[in-house]
Amino acid sequence: MSLTRNPRFIAILKWVSQVSIQTQSGTGFHRRLTLKSRSFATAVAGGEKSSAVTRIENRRSAQVAMLDYFYITRGLQFLVAESMSKNAPLFNNKLIEKLNCDADADIARSITRFLRYHPINEFEPFFESLGLKPSEYSHLLPRDKMFLNEDAFLLENYNTFWVYGIGLKQIGKIFKEAREVFGYETGVLASKIQAFEDLGLTKTFVSRIIVCSPRILIGDMNVEVAKVLEILKSLGIGVGWVNENLLEEECYDWSSMHRVLSLLRDICLDESELCCELIKKHPRLVFEDSGEWTLFLAGFQAKLGSSRSEVCLFFQKFPEVEVKKCVLNLRRCFLFLNEIKMEYDEIGKIFRSHSHWIGACPLKQTSTLLSKLSVGTRRLCQIIQENPEEMRKWTMGLRVQPLPSTGEQETSRFMKKRFLLSLGYEEDSKEMERAVKKFRGRGSELQERFDFLVSLGLNEKDVRNMVNAFPQILSQASDLIEAKVNYVVKELGYPLSTFVAFPSCLVFTLQRMKLRLGMVPYLKGKVKAISSVLVCSDQHFVTHYVNRHPDGPKHWEDLKKQLLCE
Repeated sequence: MSLTRNPRFIAILKWVSQVSIQTQSGTGFHRRLTLKSRSFATAVAGGEKSSAVTRIENRRSAQVAMLDYFYITRGLQFLVAESMSKNAPLFNNKLIEKLNCDADADIARSITRFLRYHPINEFEPFFESLGLKPSEYSHLLPRDKMFLNEDAFLLENYNTFWVYGIGLKQIGKIFKEAREVFGYETGVLASKIQAFEDLGLTKTFVSRIIVCSPRILIGDMNVEVAKVLEILKSLGIGVGWVNENLLEEECYDWSSMHRVLSLLRDICLDESELCCELIKKHPRLVFEDSGEWTLFLAGFQAKLGSSRSEVCLFFQKFPEVEVKKCVLNLRRCFLFLNEIKMEYDEIGKIFRSHSHWIGACPLKQTSTLLSKLSVGTRRLCQIIQENPEEMRKWTMGLRVQPLPSTGEQETSRFMKKRFLLSLGYEEDSKEMERAVKKFRGRGSELQERFDFLVSLGLNEKDVRNMVNAFPQILSQASDLIEAKVNYVVKELGYPLSTFVAFPSCLVFTLQRMKLRLGMVPYLKGKVKAISSVLVCSDQHFVTHYVNRHPDGPKHWEDLKKQLLCE
């Protein structure tokens, strides 16, 4: 009988782990151990064992009992039994709680007695010993098995990894990411590992890539690994560089890495030296999320009109940030320029020349910048087009200073006041101040829009009264005013005098007018004035107009769908 199988040897192991915590008196040797333990306990808890010491004692006793159970009683391999007994503290603590032992009870003996009549699900401590949390393995527990030796392939493949030099935590990572590997029949896993060594790779490197990307053991992924290494070799980059940049906590997709390497080589016009320098300088382009963000970046630049040489230059000047952060910063800047209504061609010009630093600068929100800079979107577009690097000053963490005034606002305000004086407003009166605030846009446009209303057939005096009642009428562009007038007069057949009696009609959106007034023919004379239809809330309109007609709800939905299609 081997030493590790000898019950007396196990008994000695049990005694060695417990001897330092015994409190019974005996020979001088035992007495010295007892005094030492008591001395420590006195310092901690005034002559009594602290709860911390008790927990340590119970844990050691539980580990010895579990080792004895898994190895001697259940006949598991010693390494497996030892790992399950030492590396499953949650399971052991739960077992101790089930026993509900007194403080002076022999935990090891209690566990042994309990396990004699209550067999446990051995998969729980096994999975926990691999570093898995209960939430990660609870759904993996087999319903038709309790003992590990019932799943021979699981233990065989586990042993294959262990013999190959892969640690317990790493085996747990493999199990989480490629569980089907542990169901391989005899010899399959070993043959797949050998396929990587056949590529000329060392055992150490094979172990590392298996831990970093367990799914390469599924299917014929060794082919994808070979393609990646082949491209790197053609560029003059060895396996050692790959080994340095792989992170065990990550999970790599070698097919994606192959695509990004092929792309970078193509972007560099197949110049090996240039591509090699680029990849060595910025390894994150290949390894961060297996190059997925790099592929996105290249597509983003291409859609903005960048040539292959411009994309190559962008990657050569790539900022010292994570690729994902670079993508998010570029996206934030693109949305900002779009929100301030910059032309698409102008946005493309900026990104083609300045993406390398925009990717490192997280811009503040558009609303924040417009408020802090005290500027309108039109002027902001002009400033950025003249000098895009002004945006460097508007990044997160920097204090944004208001832009200096150009005098345009003062001129616009003067033009608004002069226009209002022509309508009969008293200078510097409260009524004039309120009207000035309601006007949007440039003051020079007010007279032009006023004259446009007159040109539609309205009397000048009537238009003056309309503007006095609702100054914001002139805040709209002439083409929008014309569209609203044509809809009410030409399509619905209302007279122009409708706007004189109800000037605020022009303030509502064209969509609201079409939706509300489109229901009027179905209301059978219940509408006395279009003002009552436009002013009320949506809820009131639906309740008092739409729902009171038998076919009202159906026509209401049809109108909505029709407007969505326009």
